[in-house]
Amino acid sequence: METHVTDAVVGELTLTLDRDAGIVRVEGDAIPTVVVRRSADVVARRHIPIGTRGPEHLTMTVDGTEVALRPAPGRVTRHSYRAEVEHEGITYTLVPTSEVSSGFFRGEHGLGEFTTLADGEVRAEWVASPSPEEAAIGYALAACFGSGAEHALLVILGIFS
Repeated sequence: METHVTDAVVGELTLTLDRDAGIVRVEGDAIPTVVVRRSADVVARRHIPIGTRGPEHLTMTVDGTEVALRPAPGRVTRHSYRAEVEHEGITYTLVPTSEVSSGFFRGEHGLGEFTTLADGEVRAEWVASPSPEEAAIGYALAACFGSGAEHALLVILGIFS
C-alpha cells in the first residue's frame, strides 16, 4: 500500500507499507529515506502494521545507516505502546496521547502529533519545526505501529463487561 502525503513542513512524501513482506518505507525529495524491516522468520500480527513490536525482529535505517529502534510491548497502558528511536545521540519517542493520536518527542520536547487512519494514511500536526530526519522518523514510526491507544481504565472495564 502506498500513500502520498503533503506535509506542511517537509512537503511531499511517500509512505509505503508492505504488510506481507514486513517493510515500511518513507521517502521524499526533502527528507532522508527511512526503512523499517521485519525479520522474515516472524509470524506477523495483523493488528500491528509492521507485524511485530519485538525489537529483536525489527531493523530501521535512516538514509542507509542503521539506528536503534525500541518499540515497547504494547500491553494495558498507553505508555506501553510507545516506540523509541536513537538517532545521532538523540532519542525520539512516539507515544499515544489519546485513543487515536500519538505525540512525537525529541527527548522531552514535543515536536508534534501523529494520527494514523484506518486506510493507513498518516497525518502529522507539528507544534515545532522538525528537521527532515525527525519528520521522516516520526512518519515511519506512525506507519509501523499506528497511533493512539485506549485508556487503561477502559481496557480493564472491557475485560469485565
